[in-house]
Amino acid sequence: MKFLIHETLRTLNTDDVFEFGLTETTKSLEYDDSYEAEAVFRRNNRERKHKVPGLSEFDVVRRFMTYIGINLRAIAKNDSIEFDLDGLTLDEYIPLTKTIRDIFDE
Repeated sequence: MKFLIHETLRTLNTDDVFEFGLTETTKSLEYDDSYEAEAVFRRNNRERKHKVPGLSEFDVVRRFMTYIGINLRAIAKNDSIEFDLDGLTLDEYIPLTKTIRDIFDE
């Protein structure tokens, strides 16, 4: 599978390994004016896939970041997992309060 975005996260207090990725975006087969891709979320080689639609390729990437951010925050909160983010907080690593444009401008 070819990924547009792919990341691996290790944890500080467990042996869990998390991987997430976004496949290349394509035009939707169902709707002419929309794009889609597939988000892949793996925890210790157990894989979940999620279809990510959007009105533009940029919108697909933004929705992917939101989907992954929500999942990682839920896991960290519910399972008390600490991620190794090279000194960043989860909000700095995958910000949900900023637009992608703001992130690229920094």
